[in-house]
Amino acid sequence: MPKPKVLLLGWDAADWDVINPLMESGQMPALKKLVENGMSGKLATLEPVFSPMLWSSIATGKLADKHGVLGFTEPDYSTGAVRPVSNHSRKTAAIWNILSHQKLKTNVVGWWPSHPAEAVNGVMVSNFYQKAARPHGEKWPMAPGTVFPKKSSETFKKLRVHPGDLTDEHILPFVPLASQVNQEEDKRLNSVGKILAEAATIHNAGTWLIENTDWDFMAIYYDNIDHFCHGFMKFHPPQIKGIDDKQFELYKDIVNNAYRFHDMMLGRILDLVDDDTTIMLISDHGFESGFNRLLNLPKEAAAPAYDHRAYGVFAAMGPDIKKDELVFGATLLDIAPTLLSLFDLPQGKDMDGKPLLNIFKKEKDIQYINSWDDLIEREFEEKLDSASSKEALEMLIDLGYIEKPDEKAEVALERARVENDFNLARVYLSSNRAKESAAILEVLFEKENSVRFGLRLIIAYEALKKNDEALQIIETLEKSIKNPIQQLNALKASILAEKKEKEAALKIVDNAYKRRIDTPFSAQRFTKVLIKYKQFKRADEFINRVLKRFPENSSLLYLKGVSAFEFKDYENAVALFLESINSQFFNPMAHFYLGESLVKLDLLEDAFRAYSISLKQKPKSRKVMQHLANLELQGVQVNFSEAEFVNYSSKNIEKATLKREVSKDFLENLKGTIYIVSGLPRSGTSMMMQLLHAAGANIFTDGKREADVSNPKGYLEHEGIKQLASNRKLIFEANGKVVKVVSPQLKFLVPHFRYKVIFMDRKVEEVVASQHKMSGKDKASYPFKLVEFYKKQLEEVKGSTLNQLHIETLFVDYSRAINEPQNVIAELKAFLPELNLDAEKMKGVIDQSLHRNKLG
Repeated sequence: MPKPKVLLLGWDAADWDVINPLMESGQMPALKKLVENGMSGKLATLEPVFSPMLWSSIATGKLADKHGVLGFTEPDYSTGAVRPVSNHSRKTAAIWNILSHQKLKTNVVGWWPSHPAEAVNGVMVSNFYQKAARPHGEKWPMAPGTVFPKKSSETFKKLRVHPGDLTDEHILPFVPLASQVNQEEDKRLNSVGKILAEAATIHNAGTWLIENTDWDFMAIYYDNIDHFCHGFMKFHPPQIKGIDDKQFELYKDIVNNAYRFHDMMLGRILDLVDDDTTIMLISDHGFESGFNRLLNLPKEAAAPAYDHRAYGVFAAMGPDIKKDELVFGATLLDIAPTLLSLFDLPQGKDMDGKPLLNIFKKEKDIQYINSWDDLIEREFEEKLDSASSKEALEMLIDLGYIEKPDEKAEVALERARVENDFNLARVYLSSNRAKESAAILEVLFEKENSVRFGLRLIIAYEALKKNDEALQIIETLEKSIKNPIQQLNALKASILAEKKEKEAALKIVDNAYKRRIDTPFSAQRFTKVLIKYKQFKRADEFINRVLKRFPENSSLLYLKGVSAFEFKDYENAVALFLESINSQFFNPMAHFYLGESLVKLDLLEDAFRAYSISLKQKPKSRKVMQHLANLELQGVQVNFSEAEFVNYSSKNIEKATLKREVSKDFLENLKGTIYIVSGLPRSGTSMMMQLLHAAGANIFTDGKREADVSNPKGYLEHEGIKQLASNRKLIFEANGKVVKVVSPQLKFLVPHFRYKVIFMDRKVEEVVASQHKMSGKDKASYPFKLVEFYKKQLEEVKGSTLNQLHIETLFVDYSRAINEPQNVIAELKAFLPELNLDAEKMKGVIDQSLHRNKLG
């Protein structure tokens, strides 16, 4: 079997929305070949969507707090200046470090950030290589540290293309009407030449290495699609409002032609490699190309990132890769682990990503080590060059990613530190670490009451259930802004709903409903409020409006699925949950609702899989454990192969076949036992409570409801239990006690306890007659519909709610309790031996005269 050979290509900002029409019309034949002969799909990006952070996560399989690259620049306290992030900024091993350590021949070209080039078992060409720092005709030296090994520098110098080397024949395919451009006033043609020259330089270096070196792994990074898009996407068809007709005609084809140019370069690479080579092409994010494009960006750091979309591209082809299939749920963090799997190397347990095992034809045997960092020590031939850093800094300023640093060094350093702290807070917030995020954001917001700090701090407080603190931040921001901010209103509505201020929350949503929703974030919060208050029809209308603008947003698709589920449209719900999961796989609630919908369709094995994935993503969810245990109780069991389960879940799982004994896990982790007396209202529940109270049982009651004519011996209830649907935590206080819960409320019991239920069975007609008499209504208005309603309700309670693994039920016939008290008392003692009930004290409680509404 030949040794694996892998080529990784990075196209910054490549997006399927632009690619697909070009492929379908035959204008990207190379990529079409890659897609049709391998696996492809969307690749979910990370927050914040800043390229140096993202490409570092791709290379390491780790989030930014672990790899250390926290933005475009960083403070250099040794010189008192601000510098671009560099190869030194990364504090953990990248895939090329790991492969070099394993003696695999490794080449890397242009990766961002990779300057200065570090020692690898092959060649590294840094991201400073392609930048033309001098005018055409002048000497063009390469910065120290551009190439490792240093002795190869002369070879790569000759492969560079300067923008001044290009002629009109190079520019005209991109701008056919270039002759009509007034270059004295419009400098855009210069940027076209610059981007083209840089792309050609990277391509020359990459293809030279493919042809002239012995290699096992290569990575080539092209940033040119991103640069073309930032410069010219606003001219891309369809023409958007605010774009001049003449400018549109001049520049409308540039983006499409940039993609076609990249396809030509890909075609050349495919010609150079053999059939035993695995090729993987990825992008770190997408780029807005439709009517959501922004002409005017906000004035803040890294504002161009507002043009980025949440999904990049993934395509892979090779001897071990499945053909013409789609990959689902992939993220940037999964690329490095997948590359390790291609080389049959162990995964680092400290990696945040997972290998995409479902792309392989054969199942992979996954091994783990604690961390590759324990084995690897990185080395550099050259130190950072201050002159080159300055040039790179100017490039970032020109692109709009950073502002020009303040002339005062201390101000510039502080600004860079603040931006990196803010980016770190965003990493924490997007990875469910709200506490760590809030700690940083509180400091930032205290120094600067800006909207961007405040909004994230509100989100962190919302996640931490600090609703009052969140409202204080909202109040502070509302005082400082001139015009309402939709995201702020959305957060306010969401938090007011959590505080049970229904009227105020819905008022904000009503006002928003009349306006255009600008972001999926706002739509999500407004929709959740409507779903919380069971306004499913309005929620569905709201989502449909917003999905027209953001059709791929996974959170909106999930919420539409919830709405469909509530409408009992289970087939549509399944389709929506699957579509949401395919875009953003990590969403335990989406998997849970998918399981719920599949149960309704009687697809129990598929439901078991969905619940299992939900539990993997949220291991402490008792609700999911309960549903899985109930399926096991019905004899449903599904074996997961390791490849299937790893791809669907987190790492650190056992080898081979996985079979979770959820029932055992679930029961062993219950917090205690609660004793429930239940039944329909007026079915004898109060009598049973009095019986147990007399026997010495500990009763959970607040004593508020006193005895009356209808119930002369008292109710022994707790008023709060009536609101169990909205206050489920109250049941925790009943641990070890007996509590009365009428049958309609049983479905709201939390799955944290074992329940022993004494269910009072009384003929529904007698129950209704007793309720009718208690209400004082005329017998002529006997409610026949209510009888049918109660019968259906009891059928559901007995068939589903009480038929669960952690619920044990004793059914007590009301008539028999009245007429045969001795037998019922004996059954109670046998059912509740741990309560040591006093039978003698129970004997005098039952009063046969209470059976006043029996049927003849």
